[in-house]
Amino acid sequence: MKRLLSIILLLAVVCSCETVDRMFHNIRDGRVATVGKHVLYRSDLGKVIPAGVSPQDSIMMAERYINSWALGQLLLDEAEQRLSKEQKAVDEQVAEFRQNLLTFRYEKLCVAERLDTVVTREEAEAYYNDHKQDFVSQNSVIRGRVIRISKKSPFYPIIRDNYKSTSEADVAVLKQTAFSSAEKFTDFDGKWVPVSALARELGQEVSACESDLARSLAYEKDIDGQHYLVFIQERTAPGAVSPLDYNLEAISDIIISRRKQEILSSLEQELLKDALDNGKLKKYDNQDD
Repeated sequence: MKRLLSIILLLAVVCSCETVDRMFHNIRDGRVATVGKHVLYRSDLGKVIPAGVSPQDSIMMAERYINSWALGQLLLDEAEQRLSKEQKAVDEQVAEFRQNLLTFRYEKLCVAERLDTVVTREEAEAYYNDHKQDFVSQNSVIRGRVIRISKKSPFYPIIRDNYKSTSEADVAVLKQTAFSSAEKFTDFDGKWVPVSALARELGQEVSACESDLARSLAYEKDIDGQHYLVFIQERTAPGAVSPLDYNLEAISDIIISRRKQEILSSLEQELLKDALDNGKLKKYDNQDD
């Protein structure tokens, strides 16, 4: 019986010719499983088994789905029999869920149609200036570079003499030399990063990095047998307002979120006004004269 079922499932999944369709129609109208009055058809399997899978995988997926479907129906039947009338009174909950789901989908559609997702730097800067206290950072925020290199490297003296350079020409030469001779070079893509990013590069705790930065923004350090050259071009100390560029992404998210709320609020007001204007919504004065 199991072998026969496997053959039927295999044909149902991988074949599409009219002869096989007619054969399944004749085999109990294409049924592949039943649980009491509930019926699972081969067409249901076709919806959950993707095209292109191997015959063996198709059979395994079909069997898993049949078992999952059957278990769901068995649990539903048990619930129908065992739960009280009050416990089975879910119409209001289902209606509320449907209302919330459809409302959410409609609002999402309206937002997608109206939302401007472009946030200019001027808009971000204006928000930043008005809410600077929201961007105070607990730890340092930095922009700089870290080079891990052996002191035995023949290029070490050159890199050591230039790792604190700030001119574009010197930095370009430093990068080229470090990429070919250092064990690792990172400048965090020139972006502002939290001090935790530096700590990860050095294999240190954030507190240790903060202590080093408090003493100097350019230093050499030996950690676990590795030699590092650290140069921090810019830093905001703990408790200070972090830079605009460091917060651009977060500010953009905030502005776009506000726009979404404005769209939804406007949508609600439009719906109420239109319904009142066309008589779809009527409000009655229930106060006594």
